[in-house]
Amino acid sequence: MQKIDLFRHLVAIAASDGEFSESEVQMLAVRANQWSITQQQFEQVVAEIQSGHLHLKLPTRMDERVELLKNMMHMMAIDGELAEEEKRMCALASARMGFTSQQFDEILDELLNDLA
Repeated sequence: MQKIDLFRHLVAIAASDGEFSESEVQMLAVRANQWSITQQQFEQVVAEIQSGHLHLKLPTRMDERVELLKNMMHMMAIDGELAEEEKRMCALASARMGFTSQQFDEILDELLNDLA
């Protein structure tokens, strides 16, 4: 899966509660830098979100699914507020990628340990 596709998911979850917090914007900037997302690509993804025409692709490989879910969970929690829409998006993405609730919990626990 291309990094721009992963980035689209992160922008979608950050925007799902109707606003971008400072910590969410910072995380998006860090990921954009790590994944070589250009300013133009960044702005295009935000414009797609604002217009409601964002197309999200789900990864096919398991390691990419885990990476995506971890990044989405991290984005969900980065601002210290777990908005219902963000939780719903994470749960929906997890289910669509075929994760069980136990696998979801294990991935979340692993992420929280990594962040501690």
